[in-house]
Amino acid sequence: MMIPLRKSLCDYYSHVCYDWAMRTVNISDLKARLSAHLQLVRDGEEVLVCDRNQPVARIIPCHMEDHSEHERRLVARGILAPPLKKPRSPMAWPEPPGNVSDEVMEKVWRKERENR
Repeated sequence: MMIPLRKSLCDYYSHVCYDWAMRTVNISDLKARLSAHLQLVRDGEEVLVCDRNQPVARIIPCHMEDHSEHERRLVARGILAPPLKKPRSPMAWPEPPGNVSDEVMEKVWRKERENR
C-alpha cells in the first residue's frame, strides 16, 4: 500500500509522529520486495510491517554517520543498540584509556547483564 508521506509534529520521547502517513506493507509483500522496501528506509522513510493487516513491527532508518567505526562494528554485531534520537546538545566524551578488544567488552557486558 503506497501512501504519500506527510511529515508533521513528532513526539521525540516515544518516537511517535502525529499526522504522519507511514508506508505500510504486509509480510508477504515485504518478503517479495525486501530490497525495494529497504531502499525506502535508507532514503529516510519508515515502513510499518503488518501480519494480515495487523501491525507487528516498524522498520526505521538507522543513521550511523555520526558514530565511530568501532561503534558501527558493535551495532552490526548486535552488541550495541544505536540511540533512537540524537542528544539535544553534542557532548564530547573523553577517549577511554587503553585499547580493549570487542570480545573482551562483550564478555564484560554479558557479565553485567547476568548480574541484573
